Amino acid sequence: MRQREDPGWSKVAGVLQRLAEMQEGLNASSAPAVSAPASSCAGSARRSPREFVSRDPLEREYVQAVLDCYVRLPGTSAVTSRHDRRCAQQFYRRGIPLEVVKSAMVVAVARRTFRRDGPLPRVRAIHYFLPVVEELLEYPCDPE
Repeated sequence: MRQREDPGWSKVAGVLQRLAEMQEGLNASSAPAVSAPASSCAGSARRSPREFVSRDPLEREYVQAVLDCYVRLPGTSAVTSRHDRRCAQQFYRRGIPLEVVKSAMVVAVARRTFRRDGPLPRVRAIHYFLPVVEELLEYPCDPE
């Protein structure tokens, strides 16, 4: 086990601090949607005929909030895809609270950051967070 004097602990503390600030910033917004749209490799402004977009404004806000949270996390892709949007829509349709999804993303990124082995490649899809979402649904945590 590492000692607190180990220089690696300062890096760990810095990452934890950034994750906490990011979580506070995400929780501070009253509306789930953020004004800046998430980037998309498929083009968020253009939709292919096969891509279904809900008419429900709450679902659109929820999906956009999930996508925004995803692209802002460290170690994730800077762009989203239609598969990411579909995964976020499935979260909404299953009735998973937005806070659970955001918390799962933060928990998963923290676990990747603090693992003992070498660094992992970027998370390329929101689907990566599905097992952690399921875990938080099965074993709810105190929000604080």
